[in-house]
Amino acid sequence: MLNILRAEHLKMRHTFGNALPVIAPVFSLCFVLVVAFGTGNTLPAFTWNIWYTTLLPGMAAIICYLGISKDKKIHYCNILSVPLPVIKLLAGKVFYCFAGLFISNIILCAGTFIFAMFAGTTASISGSLMAVVLLCITYLWEIPLYILLSLHFKMAGCLLSCMFLVFTDFIFASNKLWWIWPSSIPSRLMCPVLGIMPSGVLAPALSPLLDSSVILPGIIISFVWFIFLSVLLILYFKRKVVKG
Repeated sequence: MLNILRAEHLKMRHTFGNALPVIAPVFSLCFVLVVAFGTGNTLPAFTWNIWYTTLLPGMAAIICYLGISKDKKIHYCNILSVPLPVIKLLAGKVFYCFAGLFISNIILCAGTFIFAMFAGTTASISGSLMAVVLLCITYLWEIPLYILLSLHFKMAGCLLSCMFLVFTDFIFASNKLWWIWPSSIPSRLMCPVLGIMPSGVLAPALSPLLDSSVILPGIIISFVWFIFLSVLLILYFKRKVVKG
C-alpha cells in the first residue's frame, strides 16, 4: 500500500492537485480575512461554514478528477496491467485523496485558531478537532463518487455535480429529512459540534439542531454511502479487466 501511495504522490508531484490541499484552506482563510475579519465571536463560525459548504467539496471534486485524469489519458493501463488486485490499487487512490482532505481540514482548523486569537475571540479546541474528524468522515463518500464521475465527464462535469450537491445541502440540512441526502450530513453534524447553523450563523441556545444524537447516524450513513460507491468503482474497473 505504501508503494501505491508513493506512486500516486509521484504522479501528482509538481501539479496543481498536489498543492490544492494547502491552497484551498489558505484561500478560504484569506477570503474570510478580507470580508469578515473584525466580526468578533462569529468569525470562527463564518470561517468553518464557508469552508465545509463550498470550498471543501469543490476541492474534493478537483483532487479526485486530477487523480484519475492522468490514468484516463493512458486508458488506465497503470491500473489494469499492474500485477496487483484492482481493489488494492483503487484503495490506494482513495486513501491518497482522503489524505488531501485531512491535511486541508487540519490547515483550516489551525488557521481558525490563529484568526480567533487575533480577533479577540475564542474557538473551541474540542469542537474544532471533532469537526476535522467528522468532516473527513462525512466527505469520504464523495471520493469514489467524483472518481466515478471523472471516468465519464471532464472537470466541468465534476464541478457542476459538486455545485448541485452544495445547493441541495442547503435544502435538506435544516429539516428532518437531512439523513436521506448525504451531502447535507456535514452541515447538519456541524450544528451540535460547532454550534453553527447551515446558513452560517450561530445557532440559538435552544435550537433543536444542537441535538448531538444526529452524529452517530450521520457517520453510519456516510460510511454506507462510501462502501456502496466504492463497490461500484471496483466493479467498474473489474469489468474493464475482464474486457481486457
